[in-house]
Amino acid sequence: MENKTENRKWKTAGRFPAEILFLTGFLVGTILPNIVWKMEWKQKTLASFYLIRSFARTDISGIAYLMEVLRRRGGFAVLLFLCGFTVFGVPLAVTYTLILGLETGLILTLCVLEFGLYGGLAGAGLLFPQYVIYVPVYFWLAGLVYRQSFGIWKNYGLVPAKNGLYVRQGMAALTLFFGGILAESFLNPWIVEKIIKGLKFF
Repeated sequence: MENKTENRKWKTAGRFPAEILFLTGFLVGTILPNIVWKMEWKQKTLASFYLIRSFARTDISGIAYLMEVLRRRGGFAVLLFLCGFTVFGVPLAVTYTLILGLETGLILTLCVLEFGLYGGLAGAGLLFPQYVIYVPVYFWLAGLVYRQSFGIWKNYGLVPAKNGLYVRQGMAALTLFFGGILAESFLNPWIVEKIIKGLKFF
């Protein structure tokens, strides 16, 4: 009877609306640059030019770049996982899902605004192949964190049986996430370089 009660409590968090949050952020990231562009920016402005170049920077590479991406991406993924054991997991999962969508929308939209139709190809190149891994894995990890943290938020406390499952699934998600970090560190720079040279942006 006690186990059934715990299971009901565990399930009250419901399904994490990752897709809705991501698409909301993506929509904002798509609309916002268009509004600002019409109001203040001109094509080839230094600000937008620098922003796009920053995603395709080539000042570091190899292991040095891997460590930078690991610090930036991996550090946050680990922090998110650990926050699953606190009440901060729910707002953090929601916030970063929105930010992930916003970032994706901004990159694609700025590239199109800056370089036209071919800019969409460049924007996709900036995100490929790491985002093919990041997005679904992050949805999974955020859902785990959301449910784990939600139970604590509702004063259900940590459920020992569920902690083990959370840790195993969380570690599996982090391992897959690391695959995205490797892709961003070693495959993406090569893809971006080929696209930039092919389209002759810079």
